[in-house]
Amino acid sequence: MNKKHWLIDISLIVIIAVMGVFVYLELNRTFDFMRQRSSSTQSIGTDTLIEVDEAASSLEVVVNNSSQEAGEELRWLSLEGELLSLSDFEGKPLLVNFWATWCPPCLAEMPLIQDYADQYQDQLVVLAINAGEEEAVVRDFVTRHNLELTFLLDPTNSAAKHFRVYGFPTSLFFDENGVLQSTHIGELNETLIANYLLKIGIGE
Repeated sequence: MNKKHWLIDISLIVIIAVMGVFVYLELNRTFDFMRQRSSSTQSIGTDTLIEVDEAASSLEVVVNNSSQEAGEELRWLSLEGELLSLSDFEGKPLLVNFWATWCPPCLAEMPLIQDYADQYQDQLVVLAINAGEEEAVVRDFVTRHNLELTFLLDPTNSAAKHFRVYGFPTSLFFDENGVLQSTHIGELNETLIANYLLKIGIGE
């Protein structure tokens, strides 16, 4: 009997230790990203110009840094090898989703976003901007989950910095004129996404 209790105690200690390590690693990743975002804040005021509509932010983000010439629009590489910017999709409602493979709520909402992208494929553009992960990691995730969104790679987290993304997942909803109508931080569910899409002219 004592031996059985001893084995249970050891098992519990091992489980707690494993959980502790997992939590530590996830927190460390989050804090690393926040430190990167914080360290870039000083340069945002002088190096970045964000075109703003009277009602809300617009699609266009213009940068002025060492990797791009002054006035050149910020672009990201898709998994298909195209350099894309948000303004490439002006004229259509746009959902921009910031996500990462290590973020459980991001993974939980992705099939729902895919469903809506399929349902409104002729009306809605969905861009899934990955937060700083390697192409191989993103490509493996997309393949395993059979996803067909437009996935953009952002190894330096430039999009998250410019759009002031404070947590993952974060979703931005732009109307056909490129005006930001809604921002949602956290996991989307069917009711939320349907309501946000109505605000940009999608759905009934």
